[in-house]
Amino acid sequence: MQSTIDLNAHLAEFKKNGFTVFPQFYSPDLIKEWRAKFDEMQQDGIASSRHASWWYADMCEHAPTLMLPAVAHPVMLDFAEMVLGPFVQLDNLTLAGFPSTPREEVKGISGWHRDRWGQVPPSGDYLRPNAINAISYLQDLTDEFGPLRVIPGSHRKPITLRPEERTQPYAGEQVIHMKAGDVVVIHNALLHSGTPNTAGHTRYFFSVYYNLTWLKHTDNHSGPNIQRLIQEARERNDHRQLRLFGVDDNLQPRANSGFVEADEPRWAEWAAADKAAVKVEVEAS
Repeated sequence: MQSTIDLNAHLAEFKKNGFTVFPQFYSPDLIKEWRAKFDEMQQDGIASSRHASWWYADMCEHAPTLMLPAVAHPVMLDFAEMVLGPFVQLDNLTLAGFPSTPREEVKGISGWHRDRWGQVPPSGDYLRPNAINAISYLQDLTDEFGPLRVIPGSHRKPITLRPEERTQPYAGEQVIHMKAGDVVVIHNALLHSGTPNTAGHTRYFFSVYYNLTWLKHTDNHSGPNIQRLIQEARERNDHRQLRLFGVDDNLQPRANSGFVEADEPRWAEWAAADKAAVKVEVEAS
């Protein structure tokens, strides 16, 4: 991962285009572990939703030690709080695989869509998203593995697509050949699509999807592993980790603050207060 990351530059890019890429955010060793976890779950017959691909949800419950560092990565949470405010909840953590399709069977792209909690936006000003998707691919996205496709600025434009247009390339689209370990953060109103995988191997996909605390979350946060993480966060007074799993002690005063101050400076104050409240563990002498 880069030693220095300019989050303000990423925020400006995100507001303008509806997405921003953090290059080489995850290490090759971590990528290898996530791929191995996917393969293990397939071999063990762990239930997944399958529709021409394999999707494993509740991954923080399945493998908390392996997955929590991605979900609670301090740089990504700092950026998420700049975008959403200090209201960042884990909607879902998904590990997925897309099997290869014979090239002759490919009829178009995977399908343009906006993400969960999205909307067709009004034309004009940037609006805070209801959710953001932090996506990483666990291999380089060559033409064969299927690059990511986005329509820059579509989070600010009321673009609609007829059924026959939804699986075809779009004029003005940007095709992104991401590298393994890159993370792209997407506004949930941005139109984007995958490209069919014709590489002859599984196309791995890793998604940490954050939403606003007052929305429902898709993953089940009531399992024993998540409850343990909640308890540990409670002992540290770690509001960021509590919020990730649906516990927001500060929601009511902050969500009813009167809204007479500019949002982003106020968010920064609240985020700083949350960090200052964490109890620092002191090693026994």
